[in-house]
Amino acid sequence: MEERLKRLKNAMRSTILKDLNFTEEQKKTIKQQIRQLPEATEEELLLAVFQLLKQKRSGFELSRLIRARGIGKFENDEGFLYMYLHKFEHKGYLNTYWEEPDVKYYQLNNKGMQLLKKLEIKSDGKGYFLKEILER
Repeated sequence: MEERLKRLKNAMRSTILKDLNFTEEQKKTIKQQIRQLPEATEEELLLAVFQLLKQKRSGFELSRLIRARGIGKFENDEGFLYMYLHKFEHKGYLNTYWEEPDVKYYQLNNKGMQLLKKLEIKSDGKGYFLKEILER
């Protein structure tokens, strides 16, 4: 999925957006408006993490992708992200892999995929998801 988005972004830069230029004032205004967007809820954050962990990812890569989704919760304190990952691993939702000298990778296992599917199917899945992850 991410590769498709990268190709789309590059295609847009070379066609639709190639003549689009912003002044510094416009860039400043856009950044201010982005900062004023409401913060992602706990449910949205957990859903994003689980969706991104369908593929094997390092914590750093996961943090970057979460930020790309407009969720800034871990921007100044990535320790919280690793705390979540540790909790998910401990509860049996993730497989972890050590590769390279010091890089740990995370990926949903079958139990994690089943929980993600329940969340995406249930209309009130967010509450169920939080209870399942955080209260046990």
